Amino acid sequence: MALQVGQQAPYFSLFNTEKQEVKLSEQRGQNVLLLFFPLAFTSVCTAELCSVRDSLKIYEGLKVKPFGISVDSLHTLKKFKEEQHLNFELLSDFNKEVSNSYGAIYETFG
Repeated sequence: MALQVGQQAPYFSLFNTEKQEVKLSEQRGQNVLLLFFPLAFTSVCTAELCSVRDSLKIYEGLKVKPFGISVDSLHTLKKFKEEQHLNFELLSDFNKEVSNSYGAIYETFG
């Protein structure tokens, strides 16, 4: 089920490409942008995330910290981040729990 405006975001704890745990609770009081994307290395996802990369100064000016969340493995996300020169954190939701809790899973992609 998708989140509704004003609904509290479900708590999560995921690992980034440096194998560091990232907890949503540690972002309390901050503006965050959660970008759920189905798979790394697909044309649409690459274009969307590169657009965020290229616009990061705008997000920073708005005091918004973006996080990309995918069901890809940490290894895949690390390679994707390096190849695309992404300048924000990518988080692995390999077991799909967080994506499901946010209503962001698209079964066609896994």
